[in-house]
Amino acid sequence: MALKKILIDFFVGLHIPPVASEYLSILILIGAILLVSWLVKKLIEHYLLSFCKKIAQRTSTKWDDIVFQEKLPDRLALLIPGIIVYFISDMIFVNGAGGLLKYINLACALYMTFAGILIVGAALNTIEKIYNTYESSSEVPIKSFLQVIKIFFYFAAAIIIISLLLQQSPWALLKALGVIAGVAMLVFKDSILGLVASIQLSGQKMVRKGDWIEMPKFGANGDVVDISLTTVKVQNFDKTIINIPTYALVSNSFQNWRGMVNSGGRRIKRSVILDMHSFKFLDEKDLNKLKKNKLISEYICRKEQELKEENQKWDISSSSKVNARRLTNVGTFRYYIKEYLANNANIHNSMTFIVRQLQPTAKGLPIEIYVFTNDTDWVRYEEIQADVFDHILTIVPEFGLSTYQDPSGRDIKESLSQFKLSQS
Repeated sequence: MALKKILIDFFVGLHIPPVASEYLSILILIGAILLVSWLVKKLIEHYLLSFCKKIAQRTSTKWDDIVFQEKLPDRLALLIPGIIVYFISDMIFVNGAGGLLKYINLACALYMTFAGILIVGAALNTIEKIYNTYESSSEVPIKSFLQVIKIFFYFAAAIIIISLLLQQSPWALLKALGVIAGVAMLVFKDSILGLVASIQLSGQKMVRKGDWIEMPKFGANGDVVDISLTTVKVQNFDKTIINIPTYALVSNSFQNWRGMVNSGGRRIKRSVILDMHSFKFLDEKDLNKLKKNKLISEYICRKEQELKEENQKWDISSSSKVNARRLTNVGTFRYYIKEYLANNANIHNSMTFIVRQLQPTAKGLPIEIYVFTNDTDWVRYEEIQADVFDHILTIVPEFGLSTYQDPSGRDIKESLSQFKLSQS
């Protein structure tokens, strides 16, 4: 206050009216306070924070680098001008300077509230980035929870700012806001539902960042790239982005392929449909031909001996088409597929391994291959599956079998041509 009087006396000595001298002194003092606070902030940023940042860059830890990347120290430095102005103003304007101190303190409180919100945002972002450096972050994401904390602080800051401007107690303002709580529930419906859904998704580990999920209702078929309070972002394999409401993953069904990826095996479930008109018993010529195949030569010899002993036991001639037991081309073909897959380095032999007949249909007999590859990568999986069926479909005629295929226009044309030739 003595400094203010000195300035007033100085300006009065310059023949400036007392009232103008007082206002001019107040402006100079306020300007000096702001200048001092700004200089202190700049000195701290230029020397202290710059020094700390260089130390952080030289350390092997990552969390200190993240702290500076998210500018948390810079946000903390924003409090310095407000604190300096608040305390220096109290010392200079001891008697309130005609109510000026009240407005200065109000401005400082508003400024520090805004700075506090920036600090909270930077701190929560820093926590998220540091947490994401750990492997457990993919299993239990915390982004949605941090967003709830941000909303809480933003709401609290809004209440404080309004109470400061209205010069009312925050508690009294909260009581008044209780009247419009129903409207707030509607406004924040998605956030509330998202919070509940996020807790369920994280607690039950239903979906994680990096999971491959399918949700046809929303056109989603790709990898989860982000999980937030209100949405789960999925990047489809065609590189499009789908945003799914978080609560939709709880209220609707979706398919998560994480189990397949973690198991190390991916299922092949596909059938070859054989024309039943090509089924027959194998004669001596057929057996001699198939014995040259290393995968089934031992099987054929063993089965021949078993069937021979069985027929002799019941005194049945092997030439009897009705009573004698004989090898069939379809049964031998099915065994060949089993041996071929069992010796395939890309097939997982410790998982479900079935080569079976399905119910015959009007199109023929389906032989279903139900096995798992030992590579879950989509591209390599498709290549393995294609190689397997390239071989199976091509080897079918070697067993005197044929696959079924719906007749095309070319087939009908050839049949008509043969019919005309037979008639001529």
